[in-house]
Amino acid sequence: MLFCVTACAENPPPSESPKRSKAEQIAHAAVRAHGGHVADSAKISFRLRDRVYTATRAGGIFSYTSEHSDSSGVIRRSLTNEGFTQTINGVPVPLSAKDSLAGAEAVNSVVYFTLLPAFLKDPAVFIHEDGTDTLDGKAYHRLKVTFDPVGGGVDHDDVFLYWIDRETSKMDYLAYSFTVNGGGSRFRKAYNTRRINGIVFQDYENYKGPAPDSLRHISDLYRAGRLKLLSKVEVTEIAVSR
Repeated sequence: MLFCVTACAENPPPSESPKRSKAEQIAHAAVRAHGGHVADSAKISFRLRDRVYTATRAGGIFSYTSEHSDSSGVIRRSLTNEGFTQTINGVPVPLSAKDSLAGAEAVNSVVYFTLLPAFLKDPAVFIHEDGTDTLDGKAYHRLKVTFDPVGGGVDHDDVFLYWIDRETSKMDYLAYSFTVNGGGSRFRKAYNTRRINGIVFQDYENYKGPAPDSLRHISDLYRAGRLKLLSKVEVTEIAVSR
């Protein structure tokens, strides 16, 4: 998901910003509650499974990396405003356009999900109110997010739902639909929420949802216990420098 690669331009100062809709106000409150303003000017590192990631963002300039080892050596992938590169043991690897795009998407998607909801304020994001909902005894605003084809990345036709706590503005659940590889949807429930140097990080239970066109009913399926738990997404070894 390359949403933030092409949509990381700085927002205008508050005095120049257009009046926000209620949905945008809810989303921006969630970004603040999770420390998204800190993520915009910090260096972050973390581990997800066998890979170590870094994310540095400042004034619309970004640098994301991943690093892991296999039988060929130390593989480092780097994604910046200038593009994507890959090295093995420090030696650049020539890549086809297809492989470069896949590598960039792999790095970007991990950073994107780890720092959510920080990217809800990107210019290519369209935010819509989608009613209210109750999950596990808590009341939520539900937001629907779509993306502008211009600046929204290769997966701009994906659709996201976010459940924002009506009291704390925290994002406790999210769901998304996708069309690649036959399409489908996922539902994630946050747990192990912690704040590290101003930024909120969460782990997730990752559930398999129904077909993409059934995304609207995914919380009903969760309440009914009809979603299959696929995995747990756990981020460790987190460090934030400001």
